[in-house]
Amino acid sequence: MQALNLQCQNGSGYQDLPLPLGLGLGLYDKPTTISSPVFELGSVLISKTWVFQLAIISVLSSLLLFPYLSATRALISPSTPSKCKDPPQLPYFTPMVGNLISYLLDAARLASSIRQKFGASAIVRLNFLTKDIYVVCGAEYLNAVWRNTKGLTSTNGINIALSNMFNTPKEDMMFFKADDSGITHDPHPQSSTEPEDRVFYLMHKATVDCLAGSHLTIAAQKFQTALANKIEASPIADEWIEMDDLFGFVQPLISYSTVQAMCGAKFLQMFPEFVGNFWNFNRKMPRLLQGWPRWMMPKAWQARDQCIATMKKWRKLCNEENFDGNAMIPQRWSYFSKMRGLSEHGVACSDLGILWGMNSNSVPATFWLIWHMLRDHNLLTRASHEVDACRVNSTSEPTVFDTTKLCNQPLLQSSYAETLRKYVAVYIIRKPEHEDAQILDYKVPRGKMMVVSSAMAHMDRRNWNTGTQEEHSVDTFWADRFLTYGAKPPRTSPAPSNLNLTPANNRPVDISAQSTVSNSDLLEPKFSLNGYSGAWIPFGGGIHQCPGRHWVKLQMLLSFAVINAAFEIELLGKVDALSVDMRKYGLGTLQPAEKARFRIRRKKNAV
Repeated sequence: MQALNLQCQNGSGYQDLPLPLGLGLGLYDKPTTISSPVFELGSVLISKTWVFQLAIISVLSSLLLFPYLSATRALISPSTPSKCKDPPQLPYFTPMVGNLISYLLDAARLASSIRQKFGASAIVRLNFLTKDIYVVCGAEYLNAVWRNTKGLTSTNGINIALSNMFNTPKEDMMFFKADDSGITHDPHPQSSTEPEDRVFYLMHKATVDCLAGSHLTIAAQKFQTALANKIEASPIADEWIEMDDLFGFVQPLISYSTVQAMCGAKFLQMFPEFVGNFWNFNRKMPRLLQGWPRWMMPKAWQARDQCIATMKKWRKLCNEENFDGNAMIPQRWSYFSKMRGLSEHGVACSDLGILWGMNSNSVPATFWLIWHMLRDHNLLTRASHEVDACRVNSTSEPTVFDTTKLCNQPLLQSSYAETLRKYVAVYIIRKPEHEDAQILDYKVPRGKMMVVSSAMAHMDRRNWNTGTQEEHSVDTFWADRFLTYGAKPPRTSPAPSNLNLTPANNRPVDISAQSTVSNSDLLEPKFSLNGYSGAWIPFGGGIHQCPGRHWVKLQMLLSFAVINAAFEIELLGKVDALSVDMRKYGLGTLQPAEKARFRIRRKKNAV
């Protein structure tokens, strides 16, 4: 689930084809976004020698009429009469450069070109610096990708993240890239990787084993306790105080509690500076992924170095017998200890990657969930009612919630799913490792990279419930989008006539606004993802989908519940919209581009 680099300059030695950050920007309303990093990157690179040389080559090639070859091939490909056809090429006008210039000039227009020329469902070939990328569009093709469990791997994206994002040494990267066995229990029959060196399968197994079932319940208890303690230590009293940044308020609360739940209570006692260093380097993650060198971003590199050093030192100091964090950590260490080709430094880089995955996407997602709750009083009231029903203790402090019950509340689940639909923009990477892949009527050659954009799927209007009058556009947040309404147990009277149901799929049309219907008369709402296969993909799909997805759901809903139970919060100033920072596009959850002012006070008898 990582975007790819434009150029590798971090010394780790990973070289691969470039994938643009920003593909699909046109799917977001322009008034709610700021500039893509493409334009920042372009302004820096324009003075570089290789760009000048590239421009000269492009002009000379164009004069030789090569663009007509590209256009001709694009016209021929879709109509090639064969059972399994080659994906069509998006036309370009500069040989060797391909579609890269179009992307750099206007990524939104490039994405729009794909939709206009090939429709919403297709596999389209893009060319970047003579290398091909296959963009997969449409739920039917995405579902075909998910079903191809043996032929497609997700490890290429993980390797790029380990190399560029977490600066894994070249020698360790050779070990990671040598594993071609896949993440399923049984290795690919053509793989020669030793069982103890199946690093991707074993890392995946540790996450699946320890972020589900009883281990997940224990992690939830630790997270809830850590968050409650952090809130209790807050100086906020029962008098209103104004603050200028809601994201800056919730970020350290959630991140601190997450790190403690995963790494144990002693971790932040030994390394209190870790959370600050983490977010300092995370802010520059898109540029690190693109391979920007140390001299251009010394503070980000230094913060990352400090985080890696912390992870390395922690493993040496940690007593695994008395470890009080999540069992995933020592299980991973046990696997790593048997791998001959992985150094201590490489393990530290991988451990940092785990904590990045636990914080970088779920923390901003939780912010958006809370922000939308706060800006809609009716929604906040309904959600608070569900939260209150999950309290384990009604009088004692701190408030404790039944996490299983909390994660099964219909409106809370729908709000969580809608938050990820609207704000997760991630590139999901698959690669045919051993042989050509057939995806329905298309063929993707072995070794070529396939990319799925979650934003393109999440904003495909064909996929989504928008109400009977289309009053809830996919561009807007609608907390009820994933709710269905069915009959309650035997009734003595018919359902109220003013309860609106969509005729096609029995989904609601904003019944929350219908104050004339009493709660006792409403049909019971149910959360459902049925019908959204290949459409709702914040975690990818198939066996390769994110193994930490259960943790993310728990983390988001529990954070909202605990914070809402402790504080009364009101937004100030601009509350109808908040612009989105697109610089992290392709990497996961988008963050706000501006600060959300608010006032806050502690609730009486709260934590």
